[in-house]
Amino acid sequence: MARAGFPHSLVIGLAGGVGSGKSLVARLLGKRGAEVVDADALGHRALERPEIRRRLVRAWGPGILRRGRIDRGELARAAFGSRSSVKRLNRIVHPAILREMRRRLAGRRGWTVLDAALLFEAGVDRLCDRVIFVNAPLRLRVRRTKKGRRWSPGELERREQFQWSVTYKKKKADYVLNNTGSASRTNRQLGKILDELRRTF
Repeated sequence: MARAGFPHSLVIGLAGGVGSGKSLVARLLGKRGAEVVDADALGHRALERPEIRRRLVRAWGPGILRRGRIDRGELARAAFGSRSSVKRLNRIVHPAILREMRRRLAGRRGWTVLDAALLFEAGVDRLCDRVIFVNAPLRLRVRRTKKGRRWSPGELERREQFQWSVTYKKKKADYVLNNTGSASRTNRQLGKILDELRRTF
């Protein structure tokens, strides 16, 4: 993309703990000219596919349905009970998300950002040239999910116990962006990372 000075082939992955602010960083990158692919949105669409819906109902029963559609809240309550249950959920949903991401990358027109909560767990990082880890302390992430998602206390930690640790994800990333202040402060940090990327690509 000429405005950003990046080649069309550049793919940036966004990782981070729940409530870290990946969506904010994705929006800021979109304003800078990136094509943003949101794995969460792709996951929502995947749940609408009849074959995936059937497999999920076979796994966790009709209680996860509301008016014939997957209720994401009920699915989360049913699936996030054990590590094996979460792995089963991922085996059902992740392949469809990865296929759609590959399709989007094959038809891209500019540099691309892959916003995926489970970037490393799902293997999405293998599609990326560089990965930015969006960092925020647990207490702030808990506050954000309570306000934005109306999660009860402990829900964030309950879900993250079945994911790779944020410490491990941070080590695997190429850049760490601390999203603890204002959006403008985050944007300034992002600009510095992009400047470094421009020198590389």
